[in-house]
Amino acid sequence: MTLSLSIEGASLRLLVCQGRKAIAWSLTPVSPRLLRNGFVASPEGIAGVIKEAVTGKKEFAGERGVIAALPAFHSVSRIINVPDLPGVRPEEVIPQHARRDMGYPSGNSLLKWQRLPSLAGQHSYFVVSVPREPVMALMHALSLAGLAASKIDTTTFALSRAVNSPEAIIASVEPDSLESIILRDSIPLAARSTFMGSSTQPGAMPGLVTDALDRIISFYTESNPDKSLAHDIPVYLLGSALSPEVTAAVETFLGRSVAPFQPPLLCPAGFPGAEMAVNVGLVLKEL
Repeated sequence: MTLSLSIEGASLRLLVCQGRKAIAWSLTPVSPRLLRNGFVASPEGIAGVIKEAVTGKKEFAGERGVIAALPAFHSVSRIINVPDLPGVRPEEVIPQHARRDMGYPSGNSLLKWQRLPSLAGQHSYFVVSVPREPVMALMHALSLAGLAASKIDTTTFALSRAVNSPEAIIASVEPDSLESIILRDSIPLAARSTFMGSSTQPGAMPGLVTDALDRIISFYTESNPDKSLAHDIPVYLLGSALSPEVTAAVETFLGRSVAPFQPPLLCPAGFPGAEMAVNVGLVLKEL
């Protein structure tokens, strides 16, 4: 059994799966006073929300692995190439490149990397830097709730995994945040996550989403001039703040149809896939 946990749009989202089968899920409001800029501000308060969400529900009881999502605000990612030479150690070279190319501040950030298919004469790594304090606060909240996360992923990677497509244009729309991703070869080559705050008006969402996609597509195109976005690359809109107006605006702006999101899990009728997309991506990380 796997329990995935995320906090998005001022709600706690839990999903329990047995293999690929969704067993139970929960969306619980979180008081804004327990969060700061989308991150956990009160571990004790968030632990209380988690306990309240699972107490008395047999589907959430028993042994399970726990994997959690960290909002991708202030995270930075790059592909870093390391020469395939004797004596060149990735654990030494990658932090050096990260400080130079990513502005990686080792004192208040954590650095993780994953090896990619390599070219002759060098090894390629996908490297991500995440702020240290929010990770520690999230882990503390889980511990106080009696949970121990085996893995913590960012929402960017979870969303990229959830769409189950090697190439995609993704926008995740929450009442207080926006995340946009260009996925190529199953790698988020361009991603931007913005916390907007609780004062965002629903009527402003169509313009905000199209602006976000305009920026991320422009950034991707400038950074990858040899990898244009083919017209058949699917477009996915996810999150809890979707509306027909947002979908229509995106389709008009991109000149592409929005693809229906079909979670690659065994989900019963009524499963809120768009709202639970991050949790779906977390579960897939364990499969």
